[in-house]
Amino acid sequence: MSQQQLFIKTHQRGVVEITQKINGIIVKQGQPVELCHVFIAHTSASLMITGSEDSDILLDVEDYFQKIVTDADSVYRHNNEGDFDMSGHIRTILTGEAKTIPIIDNKLGLGQFQGLFLYEHRAGENIRKLIITLS
Repeated sequence: MSQQQLFIKTHQRGVVEITQKINGIIVKQGQPVELCHVFIAHTSASLMITGSEDSDILLDVEDYFQKIVTDADSVYRHNNEGDFDMSGHIRTILTGEAKTIPIIDNKLGLGQFQGLFLYEHRAGENIRKLIITLS
């Protein structure tokens, strides 16, 4: 088993595909591994697996969240860091902070059109820490 950290800089709300970055870490491992666990150590950014073949999928996901988890909702009590603060926390709870993916042929065992994405829920630039555990 091995573990390392990966830091990803985000520039705005939205997604960053991290499939190839994680596959690179798996290849550098140099030992056979069967599972990859990825954890994002933040409360306003999350991980998701979804289609990577059409960028409209990601835009539709964001549009959906804009409708169901609105920024600056008057019922939110927590808004310490701005209008997107509580909505970011809710989005993270809904999409999740960790993924465990089998490794096949020395890479993430995703489906043909699947990708692993970091989903940033805040405005502005952020540096997000991921902890990758290979076993």
